[in-house]
Amino acid sequence: MTDTNLSAYQLLQQLNQLDESTSIEAKTGSDVDRSVLETVCAFANEPGLGGGYILLGVRQQEQTLFPFYELVAVRQIDKLQNELVTRCATEFNQPIRPDVTAETINGVPVLKIFVSELPQAQKRYLRCQRCVRLIACRC
Repeated sequence: MTDTNLSAYQLLQQLNQLDESTSIEAKTGSDVDRSVLETVCAFANEPGLGGGYILLGVRQQEQTLFPFYELVAVRQIDKLQNELVTRCATEFNQPIRPDVTAETINGVPVLKIFVSELPQAQKRYLRCQRCVRLIACRC
């Protein structure tokens, strides 16, 4: 089960020690794009993991031997936070309600998002409203 009480700093430490995993993904956070929504959908649907975290405002440095994630900051953090919550509530056939928290790491603003796993009865019905496809929407 995913620990639901991690700070953004603890998530960044885990990313730098272990890289992305079944319970943590890193995104630059410039906008709420298809990749972010697919990750929300995956965390809500993956059985037995209890959900997962998305950390917006970090990116993996290229050409390093070991994974290293650097802070890139989230611009217009309030707008991005509102857009994410709105899209999660409206772009699936049933609302997903992620826990979204603005935090700072070394003075750099990031968004910590926790997506809870949906109850089993709701998982098979989760689909994108725009293209009416199940789960892994590519619209």
